[in-house]
Amino acid sequence: MRQGKKVFGRSRNVLSSVAIMLIAVVLLCKMFNAKLYGGPTGIIKWDAVSYYAYLPALFAEHDLTLSFVKENQEYYIGGDRYWPEWLPDGGILIKTTMGLSFLYCPFFLVAHALAGPLGYPSDGFGPPYSIAVLLSCIFWVILGCIFLRKVLLAHFSDLSTTIVLVVVVLATNLLYYATYDAAYSHGYLFGLISLFLYQTWRWHTRPTWWMTVAVGLNLGLISLIRATDALVLVYFLLYDIKTWQDFGRKTRLYFAQWPKVLVMVACTVAVWIPQMAYWHYITGQFVFFSYTNNEHFFWTAPKIVEGVFGFRKGWLVYTPVMVFALVGLIPLYRRQQQFFWPTVAFLALDIYVLTSWWCWWYGGCFGQRSMIDCYGLLAVPMAAFLEWVLGRRAVYRCPLLAAFAAVAYLSFFQYKQYEHQAIHFDAMTRAAYFDSFGHKHPSSRFKSLLEHPDYEAAKNGAR
Repeated sequence: MRQGKKVFGRSRNVLSSVAIMLIAVVLLCKMFNAKLYGGPTGIIKWDAVSYYAYLPALFAEHDLTLSFVKENQEYYIGGDRYWPEWLPDGGILIKTTMGLSFLYCPFFLVAHALAGPLGYPSDGFGPPYSIAVLLSCIFWVILGCIFLRKVLLAHFSDLSTTIVLVVVVLATNLLYYATYDAAYSHGYLFGLISLFLYQTWRWHTRPTWWMTVAVGLNLGLISLIRATDALVLVYFLLYDIKTWQDFGRKTRLYFAQWPKVLVMVACTVAVWIPQMAYWHYITGQFVFFSYTNNEHFFWTAPKIVEGVFGFRKGWLVYTPVMVFALVGLIPLYRRQQQFFWPTVAFLALDIYVLTSWWCWWYGGCFGQRSMIDCYGLLAVPMAAFLEWVLGRRAVYRCPLLAAFAAVAYLSFFQYKQYEHQAIHFDAMTRAAYFDSFGHKHPSSRFKSLLEHPDYEAAKNGAR
């Protein structure tokens, strides 16, 4: 284990601290230079319309039943302010869970207080509210980086930690979802799951009551934002298991700590109580599956190859630098086995579940956005790879680092291609990919090479 060296009581791990400040500056500059907060709804669009709906409904309209939507559908629905689910009994339901609204809320309330004095309507929409959401996403991404840095520095060098932090945020599709689509869940979940990684490590080092409560609340919030991300529990359960005998040791640990385990479960459930109360208020049921439009999982037909390697939305095609996280599993197994099995088990289950969803390409987006949530977990094997490379002789180290830098740049360049529409949001093909390869802007024949998916057919199995 590598610990950060200290001089006169202060850590010498300066590079990684500077890296986090650099990341924050880049994200803030991108936010203001691109003027992402313009327009009637700003960045609150597409899926984010539903994630966000709880806040304007509660604080601006004072009506979580959304009855006001019925009175002026052209304004509220036609104006993309609300995308409700219409229930058979005539009720109206916000489709997604309220987890993201919890994280938006502190920033939203500041914007809500300032909107009127600044000359904007206090209706939950417009520039002040978009800026609030953007700042909230940047806050959670940076918070995730801070806790991720703590874990990495405890096990790897400052240089490896610095490179990983910069690459994971600025050379993957996380950069897009921390700026242009900051209202989506992925930047927030990157932060929360990076925090969960830190909490897992600390709890297994010393299972205090404070850390027990923190783990439970965080797990509840992660699952309330995106239910499939509750799989991070597997990471917690398998952490520090290196051999078959360790399963018995971990089982004894959980039995010995049974009061803390019960408190952890209670805290997780407590986070869900407002959601269950809302569902019961609107539908009469404490648990309600709100995806009513024939949206479901195809558990026996996951699109694993397409989701990881396919040209429409393959994870490693559009975020190729993550190949080094997979390669890093080898040195991780040899030197930091406490992270190896939880990473492998979580990653395998996560890919299976995500690619079993009817819309395995997750609509219009840059790359396989569903994988962004776990980049904090994958930062550990990536750091293991870099640590191994940096320890090689120059004849091996230089070409390996050059390859890493080249692939990281390709990941970043593809982000620029997506900005300039040389990568399509849901209709990419092999021919379209190579037609755009190396070009920031699309060619004249690019559109003719696209194949648009049939969403309704996908719901019926033609995926």
